[in-house]
Amino acid sequence: MTARHMLVLLAFLPALAPAQEPSTIRAVRAATSVADDPDHPAWNSAPASIVKLETAFPGHPSISGTAVTQNAEVRALATAAGLAIRLEWSDPAADAEKTQHRFADGAAVQFPRDGKAETTPYMGGAGRHVNIWYWNAAKNAAENLWADGFGSLTRLPAQDVRASGRHADGRWRVAFFRAWRSAEPRAAGLRGNTPIAFAVWNGANDERDGFKAVTMNWQSLQGGR
Repeated sequence: MTARHMLVLLAFLPALAPAQEPSTIRAVRAATSVADDPDHPAWNSAPASIVKLETAFPGHPSISGTAVTQNAEVRALATAAGLAIRLEWSDPAADAEKTQHRFADGAAVQFPRDGKAETTPYMGGAGRHVNIWYWNAAKNAAENLWADGFGSLTRLPAQDVRASGRHADGRWRVAFFRAWRSAEPRAAGLRGNTPIAFAVWNGANDERDGFKAVTMNWQSLQGGR
């Protein structure tokens, strides 16, 4: 497992905090293909849902602190080609480089493989798999990942998730896209209603590994295909 994958591995570990009230993200149909364009005008037709983010368990004793991103705006579009999801959050400066002493901004979207909320949102486990779409500002691209609990994160053979981000006016906009059907058997099925979870990394705050802002439970994505 690479160090980059370890960053994502701890993204959804639980913190010692009360459960948050889940948000409902309603996907609206779009007649045009938006793909992973974070600034496409079609996004204006999708209602914005605000998801609350909290500091996740850092996963290593040398890492401590409080994640700075407290919430993110989420929109979803259902097009003929596939599902597009956009995250937008406040970040005064873009951190788009990854070096020995500098960390890049990032974001992730997670689905239970079987579409059921009984799967733990903390990387799955006990045979209940999760599919993670991970975006990193240093590459400005997506990775399609899979996990069955802590220590099992795997880069899937079919890298058919796309993502692109743009930073402007002190905010990140990151759009994810995947076709309704994937050639990857371990990818999540994109149903009409499915649980979904989110994570955001702020590189300027030294957020990496498990030190990041996450949704503490599944949110609800409704009105997809």
